[in-house]
Amino acid sequence: MKKIKNRGFTLIELMIVIAIVGIIASMAVPSFQDTLERNRLKEAAESLKSDLMFIRTEAIKKSNNITVNRSTGNNGGWCYGFDNTGFACDCTETDAANITTSSNAGYCSAKRTVGFSNTNLISVFPVSGNSTFDFRRGTTGNHNTCFSTTSYKIKVTTSTAGRVLICSNTDSFAMAGFPDCSANC
Repeated sequence: MKKIKNRGFTLIELMIVIAIVGIIASMAVPSFQDTLERNRLKEAAESLKSDLMFIRTEAIKKSNNITVNRSTGNNGGWCYGFDNTGFACDCTETDAANITTSSNAGYCSAKRTVGFSNTNLISVFPVSGNSTFDFRRGTTGNHNTCFSTTSYKIKVTTSTAGRVLICSNTDSFAMAGFPDCSANC
């Protein structure tokens, strides 16, 4: 009599493999969600930092003061924007027909960025949310912008000399990879 060789998986073997893969995947999901949260926060802070550095350079290049408007909104919404007319703009203005003038803070025509999902702009200093970069030396006042998620906080600081720095809190909301802030958000 000939022996028949089995060349496949039995149903029991297949179910065991699927169960093991499911257990491993369920352990990886929380870690992946934490990574997404950190990346969203980092993206928001680095986007603001790069735009502030660009604005400083543009102010010097065009010999024109440029004012940045940062604003917190309802339900964690936030925005920032700038206009190269020399006047402050309003990043909450969505109608491009409302152009910024000396008497009206209108649409931010140069750039307008609306908040990223699950990332909150928790505080802006000064409270007005406006920073003006002087074209003579690229200087501005000290300004802080704090972003947060449910587990982390990060701060974008602009020094008087116009230098932009990202730092993280020293408390339980600290985010690795950034220097410690002198003051928490």
